[in-house]
Amino acid sequence: MSLEKEMSLNDYINIIKRRFPYVISSFFLVFLAVAAYAIKLPPVYLSTGTILIESQQVQSDLAKEKYATDRFAALKQVVLSKDNLYEIAKKYKLYGLDKKSNLSPEGLVTALRSNVKVDLLQADAEEWGAKPTFAFNVAFKYYNADDTYNVSNDIVKLFLDENDRASKERVTETAEFFAKEAGKQKITLEKIEKQLTEYKRLHANSLPENKGMKVVSLERLENDLRATQREYSATQAELRSLDVSMESAKAGIGISALQESGSGATELEKLKAELVKLNGLYSENHPSVRTLQRRIDALEKNPASASTATKPVTAQSVMIAKVQAQIDTANARLKALDNEEASIRAKINQTEGLVMQSAQTEGTLGALLRDYDNAKAAYAEIKAKLDNSKIAKNIEMENKGERFVLIEAPLLPDRPIKPNRILIIFAGFFGAIASAVGLAVMMEALDRRVRGVDALASIMKLQPMATIPYITNLAEIKRKKYLVSYTISCILAVLVFVLLIVHFFIMPLDILTTKILERF
Repeated sequence: MSLEKEMSLNDYINIIKRRFPYVISSFFLVFLAVAAYAIKLPPVYLSTGTILIESQQVQSDLAKEKYATDRFAALKQVVLSKDNLYEIAKKYKLYGLDKKSNLSPEGLVTALRSNVKVDLLQADAEEWGAKPTFAFNVAFKYYNADDTYNVSNDIVKLFLDENDRASKERVTETAEFFAKEAGKQKITLEKIEKQLTEYKRLHANSLPENKGMKVVSLERLENDLRATQREYSATQAELRSLDVSMESAKAGIGISALQESGSGATELEKLKAELVKLNGLYSENHPSVRTLQRRIDALEKNPASASTATKPVTAQSVMIAKVQAQIDTANARLKALDNEEASIRAKINQTEGLVMQSAQTEGTLGALLRDYDNAKAAYAEIKAKLDNSKIAKNIEMENKGERFVLIEAPLLPDRPIKPNRILIIFAGFFGAIASAVGLAVMMEALDRRVRGVDALASIMKLQPMATIPYITNLAEIKRKKYLVSYTISCILAVLVFVLLIVHFFIMPLDILTTKILERF
């Protein structure tokens, strides 16, 4: 038949009528094939559990370093590791492990991991002024409902157990680490303390903190030196005056006055009178005064010697003795001042050396003090972190820290999530119709016979003057009915034959019907 002319709806209906056996056969074959495929597809079940990442009940400084997302990512890698997934697959004999599976262990783990889905959920709580809440879903897909439920439960339990173990292990290791570091830093600090103490002991006189005191001491020593030098000069002047007095006494100058004033007086009285004169000239600590006082004390303690000494003496001898005593005292004082000046100069030299040494000691001592301060600060910092780690450890051990809480346990799935067999069968139904119509149109296109007035007119390019309708006789009607009956009978016979084969050789029809209904 030529298809150059435009096809109308009646043409398609006539084609379907003429090719009805092929159309119905094609429709049933395609529809049954799609239905069988939809029924044969294994069901896929899904079981999901939800775990809440609960914020810790007691806050610690160390806990501020925890981030839920980082912990979740690390925990996910551990739980979905190759060893854990392979153990689960072996436990429930997944992917044909109860039979001879063609999958390698790596392929088995990859297939199992591809069916596990773990999604982190975050709920913002800005309007409440709180931290965002984190949770995550653990889902597993498989072809068996019981295995799906069991595997999902095992994975959820792995997350809970691994988080508890990892949290306690982490805080324990952190506490142990800071304890070791604190011990090392303490040893370092004690070592620097010993070095600092030993250095201060060896340089006790030249420490920088004593520099100011040494400078003040140096100034005082210089003042003492100047005072000693002044006193030394004064004593020398006094000694020269005494030498003149000695020469005068030996020459007898001024003796008559001394005789008139001192006639009939005892030596003790004379000494007391002389003491009164000297007290008017000098202080009580003056060497001449102190010497004369000692002589008076000795005569008062020894009256006998005083009485024997009452014998009269000459004025010249008394004057000479007195001047000689003063000269001896001045010489002794000069010698003492020489010794004192030498001692002061030695102290000044020593103090100046210590002041100069302080500048050299200051650099080394400053470096030791800086090392000590740094070590002390580092030890205090590590000690604070150690205390925080101990608090965090106690928090985790008492389950007061950040933990995982199962808020929705996995459930045994009662129906598969896919495939959607009804949708597949509907698609197969329309596909069977399309394939049947397409087969009829293709067969009509391949048929070169001319059917109908329109087809003849399109070929001849002439419009017929009259049309003689086709007259169907009784034999043709019977033949068509026979063909329809025969076709239907063949289809039914094939269906019955297939059902019998399935019932006796594959599975009883009642069980098959039950299983098919379960899949829907």
